[in-house]
Amino acid sequence: MAASQSGEEWLSLREAAEILGIHPATVRLWADRNELPSRRTHGGHRRFSRADIEARVRQETEPKPNPAAQLLIQSVMGRVRIAFTDGTLKNLSWYAHFDEAARDAYRQLGRRVLELLLRALNNGTHQQELSREAIQLGTEYGTITCKSHVPVADAVRAFLYFRTLIDESVLQLVEVRGPHDHRDIPWIEGLHQIQIITNEILPALIEAAQNCPYPL
Repeated sequence: MAASQSGEEWLSLREAAEILGIHPATVRLWADRNELPSRRTHGGHRRFSRADIEARVRQETEPKPNPAAQLLIQSVMGRVRIAFTDGTLKNLSWYAHFDEAARDAYRQLGRRVLELLLRALNNGTHQQELSREAIQLGTEYGTITCKSHVPVADAVRAFLYFRTLIDESVLQLVEVRGPHDHRDIPWIEGLHQIQIITNEILPALIEAAQNCPYPL
């Protein structure tokens, strides 16, 4: 191990491999592919910054998103886009009660709900934290409903419509990929997890909207 005048530590190929817990040949391959920064000494030996190696260790140990969970979220987003572009939403009576500001706010919250579901399906967050965030999202839904003077019943219908898109995406993936595909999340448990979160959001939405300081 060597240190530069700036105090940065440089590791040999062997030292970098030991920290990463892999064979030196793999480290060399990553360096050749520019997947891992390195430099050469005057003698032609590879040197790796300790900071880069430690960053790679953190990257390798971070939980990887489940591809099936990501596919589910992409499927839901695709269904939402189609509903907006093919005129489906415009034909629903409750949608007409949302002004442009409310629609935009609901869309942003919808994306945050999908992000929360993705974390839940990846098992990367404790259940209590997921429930707390779900309640917070529901409260924000209710606040938007209140400020936009949207009838509570229509806000509930909008959320249930969004929830139906999620359920349909899950059922489609089960049908296409199979409920016991070892590459996927356990879909029955996944659907149950989705229900837990959405069941927290909806009551919080209603409560916040009913406690509205503005007359609906």
